[in-house]
Amino acid sequence: MAERPRILVVDDEVEIRRTLAEILEDEGYRVDLAENGQEALGLIDPDCPPVLILLDLMMPVMDGWTFLAALRSEQGLARIPVVIVSAASHHAPAPSPPVKQVMSKPLSIDRLLEAVSRCAA
Repeated sequence: MAERPRILVVDDEVEIRRTLAEILEDEGYRVDLAENGQEALGLIDPDCPPVLILLDLMMPVMDGWTFLAALRSEQGLARIPVVIVSAASHHAPAPSPPVKQVMSKPLSIDRLLEAVSRCAA
């Protein structure tokens, strides 16, 4: 049996992490959850990276900006596609590797699933 594609959700809000995990798992993805960038970096296995990262920008310990910089600096991780999902999207970077799309909270589930399907392919 093939392993389900894995998505990493990085958000400091528990309810958002739980809701996104439930939605994505219903779509057949395996979901890893992290409450900040530092925890997320510890969850990424370079030999088996997630197919996509959903990333909030405003988080304690390590924010999304710092996480993106760390991701870009690691050659084996720099190719992981990222969708920014943040209330601070007006300050988000323009889509450029590895950022594929920027989405504002609150999210439309249909738009989220469309972005996940396109970016995780």
